[in-house]
Amino acid sequence: MKSIRLFIICGLLASGQTAFGQFDFLNKIREAVQNTLIGPAPETEDQADSVEEPDEPEEEILAGSSEYVHSAPVILQAKKFPLISRRSLESYRVFKTDKNGAATVIPFQIDELNRQKDYIVDEGSWSNKSTGNKIFDRFDELSFMGDDIGYDVAPKSWPKGNKPTYIYKILFKPPTIMKKYSREGAVFVGIYINKTPPKLSDKYYVQYDPEKSVVQSSRYIYKFDEKNQLVVKGIEVKDNKTGADSRLIDSSSMYLRADLKYFLTLTANHRTVQSQLEGYRRGPIRSIVRIKFFYEFLKMNFSLGMFTEVSFFANSVVLPAIMFNPIDGTKRLKKGSQFYYGFALRENPKNYKVDTNMPYIKSADSLSGNFGRGDRARQSYYASITGKNKMFHIDIGQSAALQKLGNIPRIYKEDVDGPALLKQRNNNRKSPLGKSPVNLGIFFDLTKFSKGEHKISFQMFFENRYNKRDLLGFQNLSKWQVLGKPVY
Repeated sequence: MKSIRLFIICGLLASGQTAFGQFDFLNKIREAVQNTLIGPAPETEDQADSVEEPDEPEEEILAGSSEYVHSAPVILQAKKFPLISRRSLESYRVFKTDKNGAATVIPFQIDELNRQKDYIVDEGSWSNKSTGNKIFDRFDELSFMGDDIGYDVAPKSWPKGNKPTYIYKILFKPPTIMKKYSREGAVFVGIYINKTPPKLSDKYYVQYDPEKSVVQSSRYIYKFDEKNQLVVKGIEVKDNKTGADSRLIDSSSMYLRADLKYFLTLTANHRTVQSQLEGYRRGPIRSIVRIKFFYEFLKMNFSLGMFTEVSFFANSVVLPAIMFNPIDGTKRLKKGSQFYYGFALRENPKNYKVDTNMPYIKSADSLSGNFGRGDRARQSYYASITGKNKMFHIDIGQSAALQKLGNIPRIYKEDVDGPALLKQRNNNRKSPLGKSPVNLGIFFDLTKFSKGEHKISFQMFFENRYNKRDLLGFQNLSKWQVLGKPVY
């Protein structure tokens, strides 16, 4: 079975290809996500200067907070931290320390990946748990939340005096733009050899209910669309003061149009490609949901032999994205060939502050002519949608090859509220922007995709509060330095 790591079902006919050409979404997305926190990256002034905040934020945390590092998930891959790898999964604990060096166990989890670089899932109708070795090695991931990062103070006392056999420090250093808001911080990875580790934390930051097709965390409730679990039928954000649920997104949609030169036009959407839950894994830090796909043709379902794995964290959703394009869109597709993934925000987008480094697109028709002339392709793009008591941030990363081709995602915004759009426009139809129930979408020009594999990473953040500190944090995660060293 092919592993796909994105929700673009872009069937482009090429000689010898199947009708809905393959998307071989491989493992590189994980490295893109990990690199948001591992290793420094050059800082650019245009990113820092572009951030705006709502006129009346509901909650503004003062700069220089001594308790704050950042609030995003942290993913450490075993091969990038060899000193803490190659031990049995049960031997690990992760600690934070206070200013006095008192160590406390924090919630964490280790997710195994097999030799095919697929996550090991142990629940559902399908499982591959027999392909794991229960050793933290190779591509396996250790994850925890940035909220739990402690002080850069060496441990002096341990829970019930239970000292690890080995201890390693993971240090987090903020980029220059964040130093006004964040401090350096650290966690300590402890390894216990021939002794019983302390009790694990009993906190779970995210809960997945496969029966109800719902993911719930302290920040959001994510409701899958039953027919296609790569789109949603609702996302609610919890009020961080009252606990009440507030609808942020009513639905999402996806659409593809491939207009081949001298041939035919292919269209697809989230209803022509359907999905089925295959397996899943639940843990305290994230839930991993594995979904397989079917293409509906003449009321018959054909298996595409494809699947994807979506990760849910307390405040983030990772939609993996490596795309294999069976034809050269730069030569064989007409202008107007496109893909978008869009949302119906419950409130009118004009009620939010939208900050982005992507150019806007008015409609699919605006692709005609010299589209994109003068624009410079970047390695990463973002869109931050902020209100008085909520934030929705989208981060998109792409490979150097796509940058060279001039691939520039566009953002679409239509000032109509979600309920009105859903009443006026059918979400089951294959419709371009301006005719679909989308008031906020991310648009790609498929003529900027050459034949072969292309790396694109998608990560969405949901927060039930607004402050400039968190917003800057999401926009600058790739600039943090993460350093590991043994303590003893």
